[in-house]
Amino acid sequence: MYARLAALALLLSVAPCLPPEAKAAAARGAVLACRDQADIKRAFRPVSDKAAKDDSAYFRARLSAGQCVQLMRDQKLDVDQRDGPLWCVRPAGALDCFWTHEKAIDLYPSPPRAPGEQPSRKKG
Repeated sequence: MYARLAALALLLSVAPCLPPEAKAAAARGAVLACRDQADIKRAFRPVSDKAAKDDSAYFRARLSAGQCVQLMRDQKLDVDQRDGPLWCVRPAGALDCFWTHEKAIDLYPSPPRAPGEQPSRKKG
């Protein structure tokens, strides 16, 4: 009995230290996400950069190695961390988070449409 109470007290004392609950979101479209922030900064640098010509081969290798993933449109994600315009998102069911640009993430995705339901039209 006392062991259970001690375990409960320990759990309650640790609970405030746990990270806040991740926020459900979705990818706005097909976008690259990588474990390392430097890779995402490289992916989103201006195309006019002379070193950008080597990027496609570099990112293919990173994808093959599992260091980057391709997020798909409407893929469910949890936002774990934010660092300015870069957000670390975790695909639903995954253990690791991957960095991508905030503009690629929809924090408030619309609920999925029922089969045969027409998209709503904007009034304007």
